[in-house]
Amino acid sequence: MTRPTLGGAIAEAAPGATPRTSGTPRLGGARSVVVSDADPRADSAHPDSLLLDAPQTSVCPGCGAVLAVVPGLAAAHRGASPSCAGLFAVTVRGLREEAAQDVRTAALLQLATDAYDAQHLGADEPAAAPVRLCLWLERDVDPLRAPELADRVADAAPRVRSRPVRWTTTIADLAADLDVVDLPALVRSWGDAVWTDWGPAHGALRAAADAALAR
Repeated sequence: MTRPTLGGAIAEAAPGATPRTSGTPRLGGARSVVVSDADPRADSAHPDSLLLDAPQTSVCPGCGAVLAVVPGLAAAHRGASPSCAGLFAVTVRGLREEAAQDVRTAALLQLATDAYDAQHLGADEPAAAPVRLCLWLERDVDPLRAPELADRVADAAPRVRSRPVRWTTTIADLAADLDVVDLPALVRSWGDAVWTDWGPAHGALRAAADAALAR
């Protein structure tokens, strides 16, 4: 599968994701310039001039992914950088296009949406997305019931202070791995990783999930 692109650039470049390992941001999306002995630039190239070729990057305030800034890209998700939200939209575009015709795709899209939302909560936002992850992953509820349970989840969702500091997997990692792993497998693994990262709050989230089911 071809990696998602945004602004005409491959995801690993701009705003392409520079994947993180074990939640640690890693730079590397900057374009490099190779200069050989036979290259007339070898004697004249100055390090400062080469730095001008490096794209500007930003750190997503939600998941911590380091992505190249795409000029003119507007913010599309609370708690996420424009480049991060844009990369998510491009990555799941195929799922959105097929969701209306296939229930399994629709369920996978809901899981991806909740995994992303769980990593990009606003500072004062109730943890509804992590509660939904609990429902889908631990309580074996069909993600297609999300509209039906929306009001119950919203009422039960706690405001959790003990939020994850680092994330095992982000949308940047999915974009980087699409060449070698199918998107459905990546989304399921991502959902599991995000839920695990919320471990310190599992007690409150499970109680909220059970309350939503009991109403």
